[in-house]
Amino acid sequence: MNSTGTNASGRAFTLIELLVVIAIIAILAALLLPVLGRSKATAKGAQCLNDHRQLVLAWTMYSHDNDDRLPGLEEWVVGNMQDPFDATNISLLVDPKQSILARYVATPQIYKCPGDMSTLVRSVSMNCRMNTDNPLSGPWLGGGDKSYQIFTKLQQIRNPADIFVILDERSDTINDSSLTIDMSNTGNSDGAGASDPYWIIDYPAGYHNGSGRFSFADGHVEGHRWLESTFFVPSGQAHGKHTSATDRDVQWLQEHCTYLK
Repeated sequence: MNSTGTNASGRAFTLIELLVVIAIIAILAALLLPVLGRSKATAKGAQCLNDHRQLVLAWTMYSHDNDDRLPGLEEWVVGNMQDPFDATNISLLVDPKQSILARYVATPQIYKCPGDMSTLVRSVSMNCRMNTDNPLSGPWLGGGDKSYQIFTKLQQIRNPADIFVILDERSDTINDSSLTIDMSNTGNSDGAGASDPYWIIDYPAGYHNGSGRFSFADGHVEGHRWLESTFFVPSGQAHGKHTSATDRDVQWLQEHCTYLK
């Protein structure tokens, strides 16, 4: 066999050719990874929407089965996410003796947004105006807030498409079963003192490209994108404080939480 034939059949890639191939692969990866990332984020968003639909459906079914009465704010789901035992105990979510919506929701994963990377078993909280046991003297519901409606029955909500029921709360502020919104803007739990819009207590989550998921009393679910930097403070820095008179996010929450009696 001549040397020409041997060299042709056994020719290897040169270093330059290998570098060109690697560069092409890198370019393709750079083009495809953002697309894959967006697809994954879209899938998580769709899953979160579906989970919220199931939760608000369970909330509605409970009301239909109980003479229009809404699930108790302290009973619809139990467990304080600041308690290490509760924070990792999925059985609390689906035990009908503990959480009253458990008879309608048998899958614990529904209670946690797929975008929440924390170790907590629950990311959802309920509007603090939904059938609390102690409406006038409970924290943040008395004083200047008592002129606002607290909902005990489904038919009592006159604009159900505008009032949210359940949302995802940030993992560093979620604790009990509710997300508290202070309508008095005083920064005091009894509503005493001068109003200084706007005051934020608990922080909704923005796990989907800066937007949160909300289920409403009419059964529909939608996303809401947060606009203020207040909602994007680093983990551990979210705490009750006055924001600004132009805070569009807190204003939106107040407008969709309740209304004057």
